[in-house]
Amino acid sequence: MSSEPPIKQSDTTFETINQMVWKHLCDRDWDGLPPRGIATSIALEAAELLEHYQWRDEPIGTKDELAAELADVFIYCFEFAQAMDIDIAEAITSKLARIAQKYPAQAFKGKTDKEKKAAWLAAHHGARAAQQHTSKK
Repeated sequence: MSSEPPIKQSDTTFETINQMVWKHLCDRDWDGLPPRGIATSIALEAAELLEHYQWRDEPIGTKDELAAELADVFIYCFEFAQAMDIDIAEAITSKLARIAQKYPAQAFKGKTDKEKKAAWLAAHHGARAAQQHTSKK
């Protein structure tokens, strides 16, 4: 992963997108679909994005095609959040705080792959699993 800052996203807010998705759904009477169906659609659209990488590390298709597949995933994510009364920004903020505690930067930053794997195992499976894994090498 590059240490360069990510590309700047547009200044469109989550709430603006939320309202755009809601209007799109309501204009077609597509609002009110069951959450399970929406969750399935998220997985299906994510699989379509993954299909661009099926046989190689570089994507097959254009950046615009990848962006369209990613947009499909996000649109369904917003629809799911609406159906489940989930504030996406709050959910992301909360999740990042939890994973920052579970996977502290100092345990990973500047470490070797072996050290990173041990740190991940320790956080994910407990220190005992990490010790067992590293002792086998």
